[in-house]
Amino acid sequence: MKIREIQKEEIHQMKKLRDYAFRNSSGGGEEDFFYWMDHGNRLGAFENDELAAQVVTYPLAVTLFGERYKMGGIAYVATYPEHRRGGLIRQLMTKSIEMMKEKGQLISYLHPFDVRFYRKFGYELGFHSTQLHLELNQFTRKSAGIGQIKRINHSSPEFAFIKEIYHEYTLNHQGMLVRDDAWWDRLVRREFTKEMAIYFDENGEAKGYLSFAFEGMKMIIREFIALTSEAENELWAFISSHDSMFDVVELENAGDIQEFALGLTNPTALKIEEELSFMVRIVDVKEFLARYPFKKHEEVLYIQVHDEVAPFNNGVYKIEAGTLKELENGEAQENLLEIEIGTLSQMLLGATRPQILNAYQKITASEATIDLLEQIISEKFTTIL
Repeated sequence: MKIREIQKEEIHQMKKLRDYAFRNSSGGGEEDFFYWMDHGNRLGAFENDELAAQVVTYPLAVTLFGERYKMGGIAYVATYPEHRRGGLIRQLMTKSIEMMKEKGQLISYLHPFDVRFYRKFGYELGFHSTQLHLELNQFTRKSAGIGQIKRINHSSPEFAFIKEIYHEYTLNHQGMLVRDDAWWDRLVRREFTKEMAIYFDENGEAKGYLSFAFEGMKMIIREFIALTSEAENELWAFISSHDSMFDVVELENAGDIQEFALGLTNPTALKIEEELSFMVRIVDVKEFLARYPFKKHEEVLYIQVHDEVAPFNNGVYKIEAGTLKELENGEAQENLLEIEIGTLSQMLLGATRPQILNAYQKITASEATIDLLEQIISEKFTTIL
């Protein structure tokens, strides 16, 4: 079996394996599939030039700590059943992570079919998605008569404002995808932008938007982003104005439920569905730690990382005065944290706090080291839409 890049003229073999392995279409049609296959990093395991297994990495970016980080998005991981349990995916994932490091992609996301499977490759749960089922009395609002709501779609000139609102929102929300034009085109192909509403304040500035659709007597809100409380109220008032057209509003990707409930008129007995969704892993520990915004501190922290899949990450890293320092031979390591790559990834992104990880014996450290970690790592929690 040979591990190598899948050539463009072999993409038809990827489609064949996709169709066999993934019975449910992800939307977007063949145009969407071939675009991302053409632009992604394609790795395959071949037997006599016949594709047996594949892993694709999308060249994406996310916002972390208010900055842009290159991200490798893993997709279309698949093997024909006669080649399973032969270690092919491990080889492909290992090579994919090495290539991400070469491309400067410091972090990687994927949506797992089985969390246990991807934990073997150093990925850990980093996000959850929240879906709300709302009745009219839980959110009814009246317009304050300030500003203007305009219904648009992706063909409207105002669609440019939608992109700007989304971008501004990501700067204050940890881990969200940076949507370039290619990703917005992907949402267009999936009809996520067919019906939209945008709110302009009294100064004519765009401050919020909705993406929505109707299914029978149900209104589906795919995205709800408001930069101000005023925008949030007017968007809810816009939804309320459709009360003759639905029995229930289903809000996908609600984000932080505690934060969102603040904007509801009656959050009694909310019907909430939560899913642990995307997994994350740091690709290049040294470069990631060098960029990480540790809060400045007097004590020296040592982080010993274990990474079976990417051994170039193994080692002890010294954090002093909030920055990464070279470790000197024989140096004392009083505040030492021992941690697996997946756990380190979810902790530094803000998906889980050090005290919780310690309580579940996911890390090895003294109480003093745990207290230090709680003080110096970011308090932002992960969000994804």
